[in-house]
Amino acid sequence: MNRFSLVLLFSLFAGDLRADTILFESATLGQTGLEQFSVPATNVTPNVFTGVRFELTQPVRTSQVGGHFVGRDGGDFFGAVVALDDASDFPDSGDLTSSDVLGHAELTFPTLSDEVFGDLDLTLQPGFYALVFGSGLFNTNGDGAATRNNTDSSNPIYIGYQPGADWFNLSDLSDAILFVDHRFVVKGAIVPEPSTIVLVLVALSLPIIRPR
Repeated sequence: MNRFSLVLLFSLFAGDLRADTILFESATLGQTGLEQFSVPATNVTPNVFTGVRFELTQPVRTSQVGGHFVGRDGGDFFGAVVALDDASDFPDSGDLTSSDVLGHAELTFPTLSDEVFGDLDLTLQPGFYALVFGSGLFNTNGDGAATRNNTDSSNPIYIGYQPGADWFNLSDLSDAILFVDHRFVVKGAIVPEPSTIVLVLVALSLPIIRPR
């Protein structure tokens, strides 16, 4: 194997391990730098949780969760990843204490709308999950919102929660046309298949053949 082939193979392998790869995004980013109440948005508070379902088709390791948010006072909020049984399932608990809640990150609302992220290191297998944002849990108490000036991609199914109302699909609301275009993001790295790892290790162990 020549040096070029070896570098190319290693680059392809390393690309799978980049922790800033976007593994899921519900929408492309819209205009940032806007004040709260000057941009359409959905509440993210102790009384309203907002999220989205997503599917993974290969093993991944997450590094961050976040999206496009805004809040007047710069308070903290959480982003939680929840395992689902299928594409129509909801989290098992409203207070996110059930075992299907795999982990959470802490984020801070920007005073002008912007993308923000919190660190979350999870290894996830192929399957269905929910990414949920809210406040009032996990030592957060901020009051803000997820902007709706983005552009949905791949028909994301957004979900919500309110005490006394349980979990619900935002698409089931009478004014559901308003509750679209949130940007929710999961970043991380694709976990290479074992066969790929073996191939790279073998390639790295081979002597480099120099042309005469």
